[in-house]
Amino acid sequence: MMDPDEIDAALFAVGALSRSETEILKARQRHDSAFAAKAREWEGALAPLAIYAGDVVPPPDLFDKIEARIDAREKLDSMSRTLRANEGQWIALGPGVRIKELHRNVTLKRWTILVDAEPGAIFPEHEHTQDEEIFVISGDLAFGDVELGPGDFHFSPKGSVHAAHRTRAGCRCIIIQAM
Repeated sequence: MMDPDEIDAALFAVGALSRSETEILKARQRHDSAFAAKAREWEGALAPLAIYAGDVVPPPDLFDKIEARIDAREKLDSMSRTLRANEGQWIALGPGVRIKELHRNVTLKRWTILVDAEPGAIFPEHEHTQDEEIFVISGDLAFGDVELGPGDFHFSPKGSVHAAHRTRAGCRCIIIQAM
């Protein structure tokens, strides 16, 4: 089975995504250099094919087939699946902070991520464009006057502003938030 990031990069390179999916992947490329490199690699590999394409009139039902394929992909995204501990790719988010995508819901523009922060790491203040949920697996996480430890859960509603997040001993947590 092909890596989902490879599929996304290839679909992005050929322009086979919806406008909202394209915008999400453009934004992802700004903070995920590994994904940006994959997209460039696909663009470079596919560019020479344009020379041979010539003028081609697409069949009248092509757009319907594309929409059906996108719908099928969205259904696949919502189906049950398993991600093993050794699967997925860690992405550096900032000094001492990395994330691994566990699930992405393109329709709702939300994702579930596993966050791993080293001792002393700080994540800057930010505003929530959607509700955010945090579950601390291990370590400590603090922001403002809130201090979380293993097993603690925190909910922040859309529009709320979080002070900078800090961890003294390091932290591993699951966050469900806007992409």
